[in-house]
Amino acid sequence: MRLIEKAEKSLLRFLLRPLTGSISYMLVVVFVLFVPRRGPNLMLFYIVLPWLLIGVIALNMSFISMVFRRFTLSEAIKRNHALEHGTVFLLRRRFGGKARIGGLAEANGFRVCGVQKKEHVLEAFEELIQEFGRGNSQLIISMRCGTNIAVAQGLGIILLSFSTVLMLLSEADRTACLVTLSFIVLLYFLLRTGIGNWVQSRFFLSLAFSNARIQSIYRVEKKRFWERNPVFFVKTVIS
Repeated sequence: MRLIEKAEKSLLRFLLRPLTGSISYMLVVVFVLFVPRRGPNLMLFYIVLPWLLIGVIALNMSFISMVFRRFTLSEAIKRNHALEHGTVFLLRRRFGGKARIGGLAEANGFRVCGVQKKEHVLEAFEELIQEFGRGNSQLIISMRCGTNIAVAQGLGIILLSFSTVLMLLSEADRTACLVTLSFIVLLYFLLRTGIGNWVQSRFFLSLAFSNARIQSIYRVEKKRFWERNPVFFVKTVIS
């Protein structure tokens, strides 16, 4: 049973990686640009293409979800999101990069998993508040945040869609298509982290408060597949 659970978690992690969705869309673009659409291939093209697009949509659901959440995320969650990021960063720094510590923000606090003692969470939170007092707010930016995954997927979709339309309209030959796609891949890897961090800080995090403290910390049950016991809920008071 544990092997099945591990396999399911590994599969979900693979599907949620930004490269998985981007590569799937790249394959669709290659199919559209390089498969001849004449004779018997024409029917095959229009039969296969819709199924490929359904797969791409499924593998890029985190981007679609992010677009929806952008209009529903409350200020309270943004503030706790920033506190959660900073607390988790300091916990990972204390226990090492291999520590499987994660978090999830909610309206009245945030969850932290993978830490053995709640005292460790409290110490990290207090250190974070001290860092804020010194003007060090960059601790809240996390490359492991789901926002960065979604932005990377969105960037891949936008770059590939725009370039594909241009290549189809200009009737570019195979060489021009290969050069363009190679450039798009390079541009994707150069821009995805910077744009992801900017979107994360601009739209999904908030430091618009003068004071934050912990009201209570207590253990809760897992509710996400990636959470690792023990899981603590940190109830915050923000003003």
